[in-house]
Amino acid sequence: MIYQFLPVDRIHYGINVVSKQLINEIKNLNGTKALIVTTNSMLKTKAYQSMIQVIQDNEIEIMETCSKQHVPGEVLMEDIKEIYKFHPDVIISCGGGSPIDAAKIISFVLAERVQMEEEVYPYSENFGEKELTMANHLPHIAIPTTLSASEFTSIAGVTNGKDHLKYKFSHLNMTPKYVFLDPVFTEETPDWLWISTGIRAVDHAVETLYSPTPNPINTGLALQALKKLYNYLPLSKKEPSNLKYRLECQVGAWLSLFSVVNIKLGLSHSIGHQLGATYNIPHGMTSAIMLPHVMKFLLPRTYEEQAQIPEILGKAEIHKSVHEKANMAPALIRGLIEDLDIPHKLRDFNVPNESIPAVVENILKDIQGEENSFVLSTDDLKTEITHLLEAAW
Repeated sequence: MIYQFLPVDRIHYGINVVSKQLINEIKNLNGTKALIVTTNSMLKTKAYQSMIQVIQDNEIEIMETCSKQHVPGEVLMEDIKEIYKFHPDVIISCGGGSPIDAAKIISFVLAERVQMEEEVYPYSENFGEKELTMANHLPHIAIPTTLSASEFTSIAGVTNGKDHLKYKFSHLNMTPKYVFLDPVFTEETPDWLWISTGIRAVDHAVETLYSPTPNPINTGLALQALKKLYNYLPLSKKEPSNLKYRLECQVGAWLSLFSVVNIKLGLSHSIGHQLGATYNIPHGMTSAIMLPHVMKFLLPRTYEEQAQIPEILGKAEIHKSVHEKANMAPALIRGLIEDLDIPHKLRDFNVPNESIPAVVENILKDIQGEENSFVLSTDDLKTEITHLLEAAW
């Protein structure tokens, strides 16, 4: 057995850590030209504008490029010629999972000297035609504003506008070098996005528990992540201006996806990737839709793993059996989703029932790509996935 740590040098966490430490880290990297990957909505926020002012006051040149949800390939490569001309020496992502993923992809695009969108996909794990080397990659500083935890992975996805598939890319050097968990940057995050990405983090933690490749570090941290998220997500919704509650949620998201290269996330994620790409449903919402259904479906194979959930949440009586405790887990997660008032049915997002067979085909491709033996051992997987989506409709 072996445990692989991701190449994250430092994680700064706390209120106002960006204003206190960001410039120091850029200077440690000898950065003079920063490519900032963000979203149009972030450009208007007070925290972002303040950060830009401080960067410019320190005579660091900037170029801004904006991403969109699910990282459409044509949007990703829209500014690539200008980026090459700018010649950045550091990348800063600021926003949710999409701009952080986009920054990871741009880092490999620059490292591999890719020029056009169609040259991106051969490097994906879906195709596997070209190998990522990332030999001369730029350092990446991530400042997340949601709870998607993309900043703690070496993985990113790009949605191809032609076939609507989400393509997966992975390399250790795609991992952000520095991460800043600053709740100040989350204050203007829309409530629905904050809460739904919190459920995405819950999904990370749950699927870590019943990963087919478990290890004691990720299991222990995932349980602590669930405890924090279960307790502090509702509190952060009730008191959105309480930065301490928001920071606890950020730490919970961090713990939910620690050095994810050591585990395989499961069926909820595979389904969510393709629901998002096909129907433009945000990833947090896909977790709210699918996770309780997937947990219930997998119960016969994951009793011991799911029994830990009510235990860590303080909801299980000592005398209950493992099966009794495990049977509580899907309902506890569903209850959290309902209490947070998150839409959790496919029809809430105008998904036509008759379109389910088509998206199932893409989901099966995603599952095959993940090589998750735990899921692939299911008899008549196509039929079972279809039943899951119909139950979620």
